Amino acid sequence: MTAPPGGEDEDPRTVFVPPTAKLPEDDSERTVFEPGAALHPKSIKVGDVLNHMFAVRRFIARGGMGEVFEGANVITDERVAIKVMLPALASDPNVIALFRREARTLTRLHHQAVVQYRVLAQEPELGVLYIVTEYIDGTNLSDMLGSLAPTPEALGALLRRLASGLAAAHTLGAIHRDISPDNVLLGGGELAQARIIDFGIAKDLDPGTATIVGDGFAGKLGYVAPEQLGDYGRELGPWTDVYSLGLLILAVARGRDLGLGGSLVDAVDKRRAGLDLSAVPAKLRPIVDQMTRPKPSERYPTMAAVLAALDKAEVPREPALDTSRNWKIGAGIAAAALLALAGWFVLGGYGTDRTGPGRGTLRNTADPITRAGDAINAALPSVSCTWLRVVSLTNAADGAHVALTGVAGSPAAALTEINRALKTQDISGADIDFSQVAPINQSGCAALDAYRQIRAPSGNRLSVPQRKFEMRTQPRDSAYPGSIAANAVIGISLADPSRDLALVGLEPSGKIDMLVPSRAAFIEQLKSSQKGVPVTDLGGDRYRLQIDLDHAGWSGLLLISGKGPFDPAVVAPPLGARGADWRDRLVAIAAERGWEADMIWFRSVDEVKD
Repeated sequence: MTAPPGGEDEDPRTVFVPPTAKLPEDDSERTVFEPGAALHPKSIKVGDVLNHMFAVRRFIARGGMGEVFEGANVITDERVAIKVMLPALASDPNVIALFRREARTLTRLHHQAVVQYRVLAQEPELGVLYIVTEYIDGTNLSDMLGSLAPTPEALGALLRRLASGLAAAHTLGAIHRDISPDNVLLGGGELAQARIIDFGIAKDLDPGTATIVGDGFAGKLGYVAPEQLGDYGRELGPWTDVYSLGLLILAVARGRDLGLGGSLVDAVDKRRAGLDLSAVPAKLRPIVDQMTRPKPSERYPTMAAVLAALDKAEVPREPALDTSRNWKIGAGIAAAALLALAGWFVLGGYGTDRTGPGRGTLRNTADPITRAGDAINAALPSVSCTWLRVVSLTNAADGAHVALTGVAGSPAAALTEINRALKTQDISGADIDFSQVAPINQSGCAALDAYRQIRAPSGNRLSVPQRKFEMRTQPRDSAYPGSIAANAVIGISLADPSRDLALVGLEPSGKIDMLVPSRAAFIEQLKSSQKGVPVTDLGGDRYRLQIDLDHAGWSGLLLISGKGPFDPAVVAPPLGARGADWRDRLVAIAAERGWEADMIWFRSVDEVKD
């Protein structure tokens, strides 16, 4: 048994290290380095630049597996977290091979509840092996246990969010093995932005493989499952994370650490004695009870089973949604067209699209305005967690003035990417207006990143005549008779009747709803429209669609066109089914059927008093 090195910033883990497992026989699983490169790894320090790409900015912490630093990508200026393996582990070629296997799994994991892994690399001069992840500006859940006091709805949403993220990891063949408040970061200090971190001791679910620490345990005793402590045959699997997640939820409900650590013997005895779940809300209590059964066979076997139990208990997906705020397509294009919004991303709106050439196209011209527009349009598809459009491109006294609208997970980071794109084309002095670009919740990023991969090059199939629509008292025959609502008008221009279509809406919680499943359903609504409401045929496969909104704020609409059908499981999956496998499936089917996506945002306001 070895303990982590001493020091104030050290993570008080206990690491049990059985004899190192055999290397995989398959050469494809081996990692080949320069001769001797990994034999004498050196420590990194602030100021180092790893592989000429990642600058080490600040030391964060040291634990039983390695050291963590804040860093930055010197090319993109993106803030990152850099985890460096301890020299004692990095010198073992067996450990390197196993670490590589696990890192390869995690870099494929894309979920809004899991920190995004960027790359596994080795610094050739220092000989250190390291993993780069996105940097989360937030607070450890463990530091906030005493101040959260979540509602039952918020606690249920946290359980659903983390279970969904772990389910995605399990699907890729990795279990975490150290789910605890220390390994959950709250972006902005909010439970709704919880992210799972530190898969450094994750175990491959392939029974023929070992992990970095074999079948032992590296983590804190307070939140581990009994089988990690030697009980029940030491059989680890998804049910192991189920147990630890149940303990985490109990700790949040109590507002304090559970005190299940101590010595190894104490930890085992405390689990066998059972848990007091009285602090858990009544609706969640039976679920948490089954999650924390000491005997693995009595627990939920998978995170999918936990999510199913939450659905059966009708645990809300998001806390305190304002279901009084709705929008309808005219008088209702279908039952699915009625959505609860609560703000729809808190986003900036779009005007009529005026984008330039197709994405990736840079025209050979000396005109700085044209060059600036081309450079930005070429860069937009690669800016993560965004959907942006150029709506104005004019010549100012000191250079081009470019106005964009849309949404971004981090407008500041997106603006940095835009400026970098201009710099690479030797365009200086451009004034970039991001005043109409607003932040969205991280829960919407996975969907935006997937849809952006099938974005229509021209980006002009959806348009609005104005960016905001005034709310007014509605007539008797409207969707909201006698109530205050806005009548938003959206232009749809396909110019190809052979292409099928679907209309999709997204909510700030990350929920995606299919509004119109096919062109046939759209045409049926056209036939039943009265005086052009909700749909007017403008000729040439162009239409005007009216959407009625009974709330003030921003709303958005996604159009996917191409060869149908549009399976809701592919086009509009639930929050827990949007991992890398969904994204890959969407992109593959889109390529096969010629799908292209466009998105538009608009706002309803109540500025003129009746």
